[in-house]
Amino acid sequence: MVYYGVVSKGCERCRRRKVKCDQRKPACLKCEKSKVECPGYRDLDNVLFRDESERIIRKVRQLDQPQSGSVNYITPGSSSHSTNHSTKNRCSQAQPGLAQEIISEPSSQPENDGLVLRRSSPASYSSALYICGPLSQPVNKLGVSFFFAKYTFNEAPFGGEYHDWLAQSYSEDGSVLHAAIDAVGMSGVSNVSYAPRVASRSKERYAKAIAAVNTALRDPVQVVADSTLMAVILLGLYETVNFATSDRYSYWVAHVKGATALLELRGPKQFTRKLGGLLYILIRSQILSACLQQHMAVPHALVRATCQFQTSIIRQQWQRNNVASQASMCEISFRIINLAAAFAKREITDIPTVQSKALDIDNDLQAWKARAPSMWGYTAIDASDAVNGAFFDTNVHVYPNLWIAETMNNWRVVRILISKLIIQAEDCSDSPDMKKKAAYLSTITKLSTDICISVSSFTGTPRIISLIRPLYVVALEELNTRDLRLFAIEQLRNIGHCVGMRQTDLLATTVAKTIDESPRDILTGPTLFTIPLIPFC
Repeated sequence: MVYYGVVSKGCERCRRRKVKCDQRKPACLKCEKSKVECPGYRDLDNVLFRDESERIIRKVRQLDQPQSGSVNYITPGSSSHSTNHSTKNRCSQAQPGLAQEIISEPSSQPENDGLVLRRSSPASYSSALYICGPLSQPVNKLGVSFFFAKYTFNEAPFGGEYHDWLAQSYSEDGSVLHAAIDAVGMSGVSNVSYAPRVASRSKERYAKAIAAVNTALRDPVQVVADSTLMAVILLGLYETVNFATSDRYSYWVAHVKGATALLELRGPKQFTRKLGGLLYILIRSQILSACLQQHMAVPHALVRATCQFQTSIIRQQWQRNNVASQASMCEISFRIINLAAAFAKREITDIPTVQSKALDIDNDLQAWKARAPSMWGYTAIDASDAVNGAFFDTNVHVYPNLWIAETMNNWRVVRILISKLIIQAEDCSDSPDMKKKAAYLSTITKLSTDICISVSSFTGTPRIISLIRPLYVVALEELNTRDLRLFAIEQLRNIGHCVGMRQTDLLATTVAKTIDESPRDILTGPTLFTIPLIPFC
């Protein structure tokens, strides 16, 4: 999706006359006063951004054509290996820290001047074809086009404002977001096109993004600006896009810690505007993922920010508009994470206490669902005549919008986790309740099936990224059927190939190895907490 700059939002008549339009709907005031029928407003999505991602990918791939005198095959272990090794050493300098500044600055030198296009599969990056010659279009334009096509959303209830703000921020000179957007977008392009030269350029932009963020952190005004927090979120997204091995995990964690510190610095004022609430939601899930993975309790900074958000005018407005629920699923998630942390630290060791707390959490999850707005449900449509393999089930679930579909999938993930914990607690008890175990096994299967069915709703939209966490939980859950798990693995790979996220391939490959090792009829042993490593996105 190519960015074509800031354009007029006025009606067609005002634009032709080059006068300011008040943009009133259904007709502007100037047309009304002139007693002329207002011709209406154009769809800015088709003007400001045009979906040219396929053309962009095709252009990059066209460079993978042999040219006389310019092609050299580089095999593993040859000079390219030393180049990659030196690059890795340079990149290791980019590890962020929280000692004096939230993020440290790496070297920004490029890997090489040529374009290397991988011929291997997405899961394999061993051999390469080196081609000398410039790209046919500036790499940063390829990156920003890909970013707005694949990593931003522009639909109800928040998309329009969020999308427009990002676009406007990118177009501003000296914006802290400019290099971060370039870096993320170019990484995605390099991954779908297997073009390491583009990846090298993305690392340069990543280095500049870190430098820009560090400059903003030293400014008392910029440090609490929305653009600074968003830039740190994008640095975390960059690590997610490039997460091919666990070596990058500490970098992502450092960005999450930095964003957590910024949340606290921003204070309650951030929740006086819609964008502040949305940025809080974007980073909250990453903070919780880091806590769950590291068996840490929810940090006080996030607890305080959440209390401020829950009582803010913004949330109250969202509740009135049925955008937010009356109860808080976030607070329920806090309890699960704190329970996991307490057990890991052996602050809780007796099974009855764990069972009691887990059942209380599950009851609250069911109560949350019962109190959710009635419009948050889905409509089941028969898809039995669809092409075989197009959908997971013979039914398709249609939601009012993708925000609701995403929210319901998050609820399903949390309930799968707590249901698994209840089953494990029963296994560890002296007299397990087989009827209760069977009921919760059925719950896990139903919730996992609903997640897989929801895939068709997200296909072809940037919000498909939100499926990474739910699909990973479904794939990793050994109590699920083989068909469910294989479908989830396949969709993870599809997402990675579509949006250029190497993380999804790693997750899919890792989980696929466990399927034959954990048959469905073999329940876990006495280990109580085997909550899966939820990916960050």
